[in-house]
Amino acid sequence: MSDKSDKHTHMHPVLKKVLIFILIMTGSIILTSQVWVYNKIHQSFGQELAQVISAFLSILILTLVVTGVRAGISMDRVIRQGRVVRWRIYRSFRQVQRFLSLLGYDDFLYEVTKTSTSNLPDHQEVLTILNRAPRRGRPPTYSLDRWKRVVLAWENRDPLRNPLTLADFLSEEFGTYADGSPRMSENSYYDWRKKVFDELRKETDTAQVQT
Repeated sequence: MSDKSDKHTHMHPVLKKVLIFILIMTGSIILTSQVWVYNKIHQSFGQELAQVISAFLSILILTLVVTGVRAGISMDRVIRQGRVVRWRIYRSFRQVQRFLSLLGYDDFLYEVTKTSTSNLPDHQEVLTILNRAPRRGRPPTYSLDRWKRVVLAWENRDPLRNPLTLADFLSEEFGTYADGSPRMSENSYYDWRKKVFDELRKETDTAQVQT
């Protein structure tokens, strides 16, 4: 853990220049705004009140800066320890992975991924598991009719009026576990989606034959 903390990130030079520019611009805007507020209050209410309000604003700005620095240090520690890899937002959005890569955290995230891969069972253990006698799988919790209603509701939704993700939709339909993860995964949905579509095709073919 200490070895990882001692390593330095290699931020992309373009992003580094952009962040420095934003920092300078933000500091200039804050300083200009504070001078403007001081002058306005000084002209309207006098120097003493202007000094008091300027001191209050300075303390508020300093508090926000310290809070931001502490938050940044905490986030840096989380990324260096590899805990961010387990976050859903990191696994779901490539933009987040790209941004962390530009910030220079590739080495840390690569080591976490490599460590996780090294903890996987070796080929002999995998072959032993595959050669075991097949066991009867757990029967489906919900019927085909229930899945048919769920699949049709999702496929016929209006994305503009109902901007839910598939994971959130499955959580609403089937509930969640204690850790907040949906009881039905997206992979399960797509497996049942294929079965539902096959069943609908059979029903359509049967109806055409009868007519």
